[in-house]
Amino acid sequence: MLNSYNYEEYVEKEPDKVFNLISDFTQYKNFLPGCIKSEVLSSYDDYEIGKLKFNFFGKEYFIESQNYKYPNELRIKQIQGPFNRLDAKWQVFEKDSGSLISFSTNFEAPFFLKPFINQTIIDAFANKLIHAFLERIS
Repeated sequence: MLNSYNYEEYVEKEPDKVFNLISDFTQYKNFLPGCIKSEVLSSYDDYEIGKLKFNFFGKEYFIESQNYKYPNELRIKQIQGPFNRLDAKWQVFEKDSGSLISFSTNFEAPFFLKPFINQTIIDAFANKLIHAFLERIS
């Protein structure tokens, strides 16, 4: 079963600065809850391979992803990690004197996690991560 999460937020910051923060995933270890390592494994002309390592409740998880950067969009596709499938997209648009940030993801949890994942838990966890970005932007 495919799960999803969508979020939008307006911030009074320049779109370029907002997008640079979001797309520099090597810095995620400095502000994302539970993220203990964030690195670029390799770079190509049109994408990077990155790896994030998390520690939750004494257990470590990682996600390796293919990350495509466009002028105002970052597309993320899991290569390896805890999900059967994960695709995410960040977009930053100029709006009024600031930025409209849009985040969306679709993912499929493995069988052993399905009993623990419902939309309320997904929303709570994703909101915590999104707000870590918003605090960093402010």
